[in-house]
Amino acid sequence: MIEIKHLNKSQLEIFVESQDFRNLDFIPISKHRANSHCKNPRLNEEDILLFLAYENDILVGYLGALPDKIFINKQSDNCAWLSCLWINPEQRGKKIAQKLLDSCFNIWGNRILVTEFTDSAKYLYDKSQIFNPLSDKKGIRLYLKSDLQKILPPKKELFQKIKPLLSAFDFTVNLFLKLRLSLKKAKTTKIRPDSYRVEKVNEIDQEIIDFISPKQKNELFKRGKDELNWILNNPWILSSPETIESKKYHFSSVENSFEFIPLKIYDSQNKLIAFILFAKRNNSLKIPYGYYDSENLIDVINVINQQILELKISTFTTFQTEISAYFSQNKSLAFHKKEITRNYIISKDFGEEILTSKFEIQDGDADCSFT
Repeated sequence: MIEIKHLNKSQLEIFVESQDFRNLDFIPISKHRANSHCKNPRLNEEDILLFLAYENDILVGYLGALPDKIFINKQSDNCAWLSCLWINPEQRGKKIAQKLLDSCFNIWGNRILVTEFTDSAKYLYDKSQIFNPLSDKKGIRLYLKSDLQKILPPKKELFQKIKPLLSAFDFTVNLFLKLRLSLKKAKTTKIRPDSYRVEKVNEIDQEIIDFISPKQKNELFKRGKDELNWILNNPWILSSPETIESKKYHFSSVENSFEFIPLKIYDSQNKLIAFILFAKRNNSLKIPYGYYDSENLIDVINVINQQILELKISTFTTFQTEISAYFSQNKSLAFHKKEITRNYIISKDFGEEILTSKFEIQDGDADCSFT
């Protein structure tokens, strides 16, 4: 018989420090991810963060929930994002995932959203008949270097077997691409010389909040100072070699490098014209949060290109509408670019008004900024 246990903030804090947690063959959450959950400014003390499925006192699956607030017609409502779902492969076929979802829906009053889900998860969500499509965000991915040795092996076992060949291919191709980027870097100049300056910051200050607040009118999740600083200071991925804990966790918890890069962009009159929060994971770059006026788009594009070159980025991904459109329609540093889509779904209990309203979602909303 499957038993579902629920953990709120205080219960989760106790659980990750317990001997039972240390004895698990696989863990349902990393300690630093649990710590981040517990510091969420939008967390209520009794919110359930983790759902654990046990069979005969043995952990066989888990589901994570990330509490949030959704803003509809100037009013906020509590909700949660499904942030992870995993079932022991040896236990599949027992409808454990469905039991975890049912428990989560019940606890959260069906106030649930999901994004970044697999095809198999989508089948499960569709089968539940509890969700409506919310948004299909169009984005773009720029490829600056060949990285087949990392991209292909997870897709098919064959690619895992020929990984040394893929590595050799990457090395050869990247020699030419490196030369190409060096030439482009030498030619890269600001389209509007001396029109802006860039300042890297360590925290979200009041100047940033005063700048972005008017631009959040139609945002569903409206991150403020507390939420953005929480994201900056509590990542779910640490720059670290693999640990015993990370090997027992089936989601990402460590990488060779992971960092946030918050940048202010000022014009020649020292007026703030843009705030861009970059997230760098190894050699990949994305923009969880970006705010600027359309008239300053070219300056923002220049800053993105500078970051790509200075950080030696292999892939750049964004769902920011204007930035995506620019890179789609214009030449870029990339040797290849690909249009991509991110799907969002939302519980039907939220009603039809949200589906017909004009709204915006930042790339980092849900748990996307953490990974």
